[in-house]
Amino acid sequence: MFCITFVLVIAIVFGIGPAPLQDSEVGGKVLPLATNVMITIALAGWGVVLILKSGIVEFVSILVEPVMRPIFHLPGEAAVNCLSSFVSSASVGVYFTEQYYKAKKYTEREAISVLMNFSVISVGYMGVLVSTAGIEEYFGQVLISAFILVLVMAAICVRIPPMSRRKQNYIDGSIQTVQQRKIEKLGAKKRFELAVESGLNKASEFNTKAVIDSLFNALQFSQKIVGIMITCVVIVLTLVNYTDLFIWLGKPFVPLLQLLGIQDAVAVAPSIVLGFVEVSLPSISIAGAGVAVSSAFFVVLMSILQVIFMTEAGNAMLSSELPITFKDLVITFIMRTLIAMPLVAIVVHILF
Repeated sequence: MFCITFVLVIAIVFGIGPAPLQDSEVGGKVLPLATNVMITIALAGWGVVLILKSGIVEFVSILVEPVMRPIFHLPGEAAVNCLSSFVSSASVGVYFTEQYYKAKKYTEREAISVLMNFSVISVGYMGVLVSTAGIEEYFGQVLISAFILVLVMAAICVRIPPMSRRKQNYIDGSIQTVQQRKIEKLGAKKRFELAVESGLNKASEFNTKAVIDSLFNALQFSQKIVGIMITCVVIVLTLVNYTDLFIWLGKPFVPLLQLLGIQDAVAVAPSIVLGFVEVSLPSISIAGAGVAVSSAFFVVLMSILQVIFMTEAGNAMLSSELPITFKDLVITFIMRTLIAMPLVAIVVHILF
């Protein structure tokens, strides 16, 4: 894969090879996208050590454990993990999850659940989507709806296959016990004191070596992502721009969209599938198409909730040390899409 990526980069840079590589909508998008992802993750490496070694995770996780365990079947660390995606990017969220998994804070099931539910795009990129779709005035509603529905969908998805069937083993093969999942009953004051104590103990590990190691790990992870991402992005963007594949794949969703009362179902249907390729493609596909505002709102919110998109989050997941396959991503994308559609339709009918 890395050899293919090297050849593609040379072809794009020197303007040689097939037409798609010279197309601004295919080859022209690949290198800027790869650069942004690599820089974002590399810079996040400096921030990761502050979160992992400063005691913030231990402090927050103990405070929110009574909420995270019963609702999401996840440890308190998942709350920090979720916020890291919202304020930075999906790939950074994946990187955080991998680090927690390697540090034995997550079991396989917990890590996969966090990846598939909380690796959402950043708040800033949500602004890009609403602008692309031409519904800037609804940014607040999109943001609030996305945050609420991300949590609702996480509570649903962790309870059903395939996530619920994942092993409760840590990275070293040890099995998580019932006692480890049990929430310690403490008063509010006692829990806060324990959180502070745990955070301070962890903060003692903060040193220069930890900062250097964190940056090195982030650079390695970003290189792995980019090495796979460039080839995948070239392939999928070629299919999007040079074939009708995604239009045909979207046709089965037309009746379901009509059943849910979504206007312009025929125009909206391809966007449902395009979300698997790149999170902005659904918004781009309906931009200037004259669809109703409610339909544009539906498309934007759906693309956020689908989570799995191959140009960044999907490739980051495949590049991580977690046991994830392309098949897992496809199944999760389909599952999240089918669950999200009626939920988003309800929000659309409430707001419009």
